Amino acid sequence: MNNKSGSPKRATSQDVAKLAGVSRSVVSAVLNGTPGIGVSEQTRENVLAAIRELDYHVDARARGMKTGRSMTLAAFGDTSHPLFMRLLEGMQRASGAEGYHLLLTSPGRGKAGEARAELLELYQQRRIDGIVTLDDTSYADEKWAQRVQANGVPYVSVEGYAEFAGVCSVHADYRKSIETALDYLWEKCSDKKFVPEYAEVFSLSHEGKVNWAEQQRRKGYEEWCREHKLEPKISRQLQQAGRVDWQDWCRQRAESKQDSPPVLLNWSSAAPDLYRSAYRFGLSIGTDLCIMAADNTIQGDLLSMPTLSCVEIPYAEMGEAAVRSVLLQIRGEAEKPSKLWLPAILKPGESA
Repeated sequence: MNNKSGSPKRATSQDVAKLAGVSRSVVSAVLNGTPGIGVSEQTRENVLAAIRELDYHVDARARGMKTGRSMTLAAFGDTSHPLFMRLLEGMQRASGAEGYHLLLTSPGRGKAGEARAELLELYQQRRIDGIVTLDDTSYADEKWAQRVQANGVPYVSVEGYAEFAGVCSVHADYRKSIETALDYLWEKCSDKKFVPEYAEVFSLSHEGKVNWAEQQRRKGYEEWCREHKLEPKISRQLQQAGRVDWQDWCRQRAESKQDSPPVLLNWSSAAPDLYRSAYRFGLSIGTDLCIMAADNTIQGDLLSMPTLSCVEIPYAEMGEAAVRSVLLQIRGEAEKPSKLWLPAILKPGESA
C-alpha cells in the first residue's frame, strides 16, 4: 500500500474493517475490549487475521486522545532488589497481555517521597494510567494514600498497607507459608520428639525491628507449635554486611553428638553461610542438619548443594495480580479497595 510519494502508507482501522468485512466499531472492540459490543470468536479471528495481513499498528497518540489513556503503567520499586525484578516479570506478563507497557521508576538517589510525587505528576499529564509500587511489608503511609485518592489514581501496593483498608494491595500469606513449611519439615525430618527450631535472621539495617512479614511468620510458627502442643524454640541470628556467623551455632550441634532438631530459616539468603559453617564442623546438610527456608529471595533452592528446601514467596504472581487489580480500577470495575492474599509455593529440596 503506497501513497503518491512512493513511500509505504500505514494501514488504518478502516482498512482492517474493510478487509475483515466488519465495521470500525467492531475492530475497536477487538483491539480495546470495548464493553457492550459483542464479538463472536470467528469475527475476532477475522479481524486479527486482517490486522496481521495489513501489518496494522494502533496509533497510540490517536488512541490516547480518544480514550484518555496512555496504555502505560508505572512500576515503582528498588531496581537493585531481586524481588523487584521478580515482580516486574509478572507485571510485564500481565500488562503485555492487555496491550499495556510498563514505565520503570525507582527512588534512585533521591527521597522516595519525591519520586512518588513525580508519579502523580505523570498521571496528571496522562503519561501513565495507573501505579503499582513494591513496598516494605510494614509500609502504610497515610499521606501517600490520601494523595493517591485525592488525585483519583488507579493504584496498587504490593506488600504495603496490609492492615490499611483504604488501599488496594497484594500480599503473600506469610503466616500460612510458615505452616506449609513446618508441616513439610514435620513429615520429612522429625521423629516427633523434636520441636522444629525457628532461626530468625535479622539485620541491624532495620535497627533490630521486626517488620510485618516477620511478625506474621513468627506468629505462624507459634500457632503451629500450640496446635501440636509443642514449646516454641526461636533463635535469632544477626546478619551483618550480608553475612551470618553460624560458627557457634554449628559448633554446639557438632559437640552435642546428638541428633539435631529440624531448622526453619526465615531468609534463604542466610543458608549459604550456614552450609559453609556446617561443612567446617563436619555436619552434613540433609542428614545431620535438616534445614528449610521460609522464603526463596535469592533462588537458594537452585544455588545450594544439596538443594535447599523452601517455600517461595510468589512475587511474579503478585506482579500479575497487581496489574489485574489496577486495570480493574482503570476500567471502573473495582467496587472498593481490595486485599489479595497469595499462597507461598512449596519447593522440596535435598536439605530437608
